[in-house]
Amino acid sequence: MTRFSLMQTPAPPGVGESCLRRQLPRHDCEACVTVCPVQAITATATTPTLNALDCLQCGRCLFVCPADALQNIRPETRHFTASTLVAPFSTLAPSVDELLMWHQQHGIRAVEMELEAFPGWVRAVAALNIRLRALNTPAWQILPPRQKAINTARRHFIKASEVDVQSTTVSIGRRARRQAFSALSEYQLSLDQAQCTVCGACARVCGERALSLGEGALTFSSSSCTGCNSCAVVCPVNAVRIDRQLGDNRVLRFSWRQKTCRCCQREFYTFSDKVERCFICLRHTYDMREA
Repeated sequence: MTRFSLMQTPAPPGVGESCLRRQLPRHDCEACVTVCPVQAITATATTPTLNALDCLQCGRCLFVCPADALQNIRPETRHFTASTLVAPFSTLAPSVDELLMWHQQHGIRAVEMELEAFPGWVRAVAALNIRLRALNTPAWQILPPRQKAINTARRHFIKASEVDVQSTTVSIGRRARRQAFSALSEYQLSLDQAQCTVCGACARVCGERALSLGEGALTFSSSSCTGCNSCAVVCPVNAVRIDRQLGDNRVLRFSWRQKTCRCCQREFYTFSDKVERCFICLRHTYDMREA
């Protein structure tokens, strides 16, 4: 048994192997870099680098990462009673993405605070309400602090406590947000069927299984998409695009057909009935591959 385990230094925060930049060298994801309030995360050619000395452990990066790649960082523990967040509050205001999870996971609908004392929180709630309005969901309120019935300075004498106040965290990442808001989607697929060669690269790279190729069609389920954009990164003909678009969940089905190229006689796949040559032969404008 290891002795003095409580004295061990905790592992520093960092970026794990599941980072999209590590998985796909061409990927340009900068979700964590963009939201870091102190620029503790910087993007390099292969992967973001996290400076543990600058990191505030605020957890904002946790809620935007599409691959849950951040390590040794925990979301802020917050306090609430019934449907209201209560003091103590963090100096740095939470992100809208975190507040959305409090809204959905714990049914929070208000914050109890003094407006002048926490201007950052006021702005965060205002931004949250704009997002909630787009979701047709009840907005949050900011309530004045209630007068405490118990003198907390003498609490250790009278053995009383505010039993209705709880503390916890919320789930992190875009995957968790997709599950929490399962009836809505944040991203939609645009497919250029004239350019697509039905190679299946987009479906194979999709870690969320939002894209699948089989049974005569390429299928996209918007409820599973986290907007990681890996499908667009690996597409060799730039036929795939993921757009940020809030709406109801949709399942798009693009039916493909198996045909025989009239030039090289090889089988190929296409979305169009009019195409008679495979995509390789189409690039040979002088019919160099004519059988």
